[in-house]
Amino acid sequence: MTINTEALKLDFPYLAERCYLNTAAAGLSWAGQGAAAAQFYDIEKSRGINGCHEWRSRLESAERNVRALLGGFGGHINFLSNTTEALNLVAHSIKWIAGDEIVALADEFPSVLHAWQGAQTAGAKIVVVEARGESTRTAALCNAITGKTRVIAVSHVHWVTGTAIDLQQLGRKCRDHGVLLVVDGIQAMGAIPVSLEFVDIYCGAVFKWLLSGFGLSILAVSQRAFDQMRPAYVGYPNLPPERSLNYGHVNYPGIYALDATLEHLQAYGWRDIHSAVARNAARLAAGAVRLGYAVAAPQDARAGIVSLVADDARSLRDALAKRGIDVEERSGLLRCSPHFYNTDEDVDRLLDALSVLSA
Repeated sequence: MTINTEALKLDFPYLAERCYLNTAAAGLSWAGQGAAAAQFYDIEKSRGINGCHEWRSRLESAERNVRALLGGFGGHINFLSNTTEALNLVAHSIKWIAGDEIVALADEFPSVLHAWQGAQTAGAKIVVVEARGESTRTAALCNAITGKTRVIAVSHVHWVTGTAIDLQQLGRKCRDHGVLLVVDGIQAMGAIPVSLEFVDIYCGAVFKWLLSGFGLSILAVSQRAFDQMRPAYVGYPNLPPERSLNYGHVNYPGIYALDATLEHLQAYGWRDIHSAVARNAARLAAGAVRLGYAVAAPQDARAGIVSLVADDARSLRDALAKRGIDVEERSGLLRCSPHFYNTDEDVDRLLDALSVLSA
């Protein structure tokens, strides 16, 4: 089944104004999302606490839809404010033992690399490893595991290069050595299929590929990981003997928007969405290679991000913006991130512009 392009035009009217290929920075909101968030204020909360049954029911619906998104995940689901909060909450909630080590790649997203202050205070330390090329990211982490490793912290999809980690390979190695695998999934959820069979903790904000708002993130915790944690912060929802990581109210307007968005995307079909993302990325990468560009991520480890090696990526980004094409520059690479709402024509428009600008 293919995506209905006429429906996309109605859902994402901004695409008539710009060739938007920058979902890795922030995804486009669909036309009904504002109304979904407004329902919380205009209907449920207009009745004060008497609307609590409805907003709690919507929270349960959002949780079910998130579990489906994450391949039928059966562990604990929490809703927090952003990815950084989720990572820090995890770092402060694991029961550390002096000498524990947290392993991460040297060029990780800052939050993934630096969220472990709570562990360091408890006597753990961060071990930073280098990946010798994009194709070695998974192997570099696997090879870094020792008897002291407690946690592997990694982005599912790298924020600059777009390289996807093999979570099954890495997760199996972590399980074999009793290591917790902690994954930042912000650049994966909504772009590629996600399975948490061998993942202990998976988190990510929802404003990129999940096309929802700021101030809301997902934190999925396996029972295996939960048993090694105690709540870092305690409030009325998790007073002892409760051990939930949730310590206060969630962002209910954000939950309404997320739940409606997940249901809307499910109507398109996750399989079709993921296929469209893969097709757009493959078309873009192949066309860029024909123009003489190198693609940062290996072909067998690409998700939605296609980052191109360019002499002056920032100037190229600015020149494309003047032509109505939105991409991003990250660490000297031209980062392009088409979602399912982009068409062949969008990708070809970018490639045509690159052909002219690089001539």
